Amino acid sequence: MNRLATLIAVLVALIGPTVAGPPGGLGRPGLIDRFLRQPVGTVPVSRYTGRVREFTLDVRRITAEIAPGVRVEQWAFAIPGQPVRVPGPEIRVRQGDLVRLTLRNTFDQPHTIHPHGIISVAQRMDGLDEVLPGQSFIYEFVATEAGTFAYHCHFQTNLHLNMGMYGALIVEPADSKARVWKSEHTLILDDWDSRQDPNNPVHRPKANYFLVNGKAAPLIPDLQIPPGDVSLLRMINMGYTQHSMHLHGVTFLVMAKDGHDLPQPYEADTLLIAPGERYDLLVKGRDGRFVFHDHTGPHATNDGVYPGGIHFMVNGGPPLDQHGRPDPQAAQAGHHHGAAASTSLPLLDDRHSPVVRAAGFKFSPGEMRVKQGTTVRWSNADFVAHGLVLRAPDGTETTRGLPRGGSISEVLGKKGTYTYRCLPHPFMTGTIRVE
Repeated sequence: MNRLATLIAVLVALIGPTVAGPPGGLGRPGLIDRFLRQPVGTVPVSRYTGRVREFTLDVRRITAEIAPGVRVEQWAFAIPGQPVRVPGPEIRVRQGDLVRLTLRNTFDQPHTIHPHGIISVAQRMDGLDEVLPGQSFIYEFVATEAGTFAYHCHFQTNLHLNMGMYGALIVEPADSKARVWKSEHTLILDDWDSRQDPNNPVHRPKANYFLVNGKAAPLIPDLQIPPGDVSLLRMINMGYTQHSMHLHGVTFLVMAKDGHDLPQPYEADTLLIAPGERYDLLVKGRDGRFVFHDHTGPHATNDGVYPGGIHFMVNGGPPLDQHGRPDPQAAQAGHHHGAAASTSLPLLDDRHSPVVRAAGFKFSPGEMRVKQGTTVRWSNADFVAHGLVLRAPDGTETTRGLPRGGSISEVLGKKGTYTYRCLPHPFMTGTIRVE
């Protein structure tokens, strides 16, 4: 028996009888048959069975905060008259609809729209022919398949996609009765080099921030999934980095990949998602609050500082303890000091030489009131070094090292609330009200 025959025999033993197909073809019953029978090629726009859905997109240059105090230039698709952000607006249609996307190139460079994963398009509608500044182009296609897709610029893709020119394209099934979930969340993953210069003709990004829907932790909103509710998570990777998405506390059911329902959905708690891939996951809510993060360590940092990057929470119901009873201690965990210090605290100035002491991995006092222009000193009595991140009332942040046994001082010259935290130990927080 030759090697090919041996391989065929092993596969038959593992997966059962095969179906008819090309010479040497193997597969589970019906799968190859279905693939060979399905039509391919351009679907004429006259064959739509739903509604005509029209969207107009232009292109804007914006500045956005992707992490606390980190502002970057972005290029964004936008619907005229609506807020502009990255990702671009979600395009949501129904199976059978005729979709018309009008690109008005209001930018100073050529752009395109590529409907990522849509295979019913004519060649001209696939988004590889540039639309010059000042020009417009209408992309038309029939949304024949339901699923999670995307759209992005395909001109100088290594730069334009990396500058934020992407968005979600969702095709809902014609039969809404098949829906088993109560809520949906679209999560677009990306990676960002905060130092990149789009004017440099050579583009070699080295990502130092990792984003969900345009933001890195702690700016990523929590997902709200009440106990017992089922939510559909549409995960899209529009960056250049592979991500290993791990969910604590529950497993998820992987239902579809790249807009195709899986013949055998599978249960997992970690999903490897490569650039351009899309996955549909079902998640069921439970008690407590659990993290969903990229298990590739550097991807859960902001410029190398943990936690950050792709790191957010899935909120369910009130937390229970190990005996199934309400756990008030867990409910309070992770809550930081309020934005404003209590007015019952004494009002200090330079005559009092106010000091915040780091000891036992805690800042004390955690709240303080001082007069404008007062110098506040932070001292470190711990056996390890800390890093002080001080956020002023106007949102600007400064980071300084607080070595073991050392101290630093800062003049608080702006009225309002200052907040601070330790860089490597972010649970160490404090608040100072300047009056």
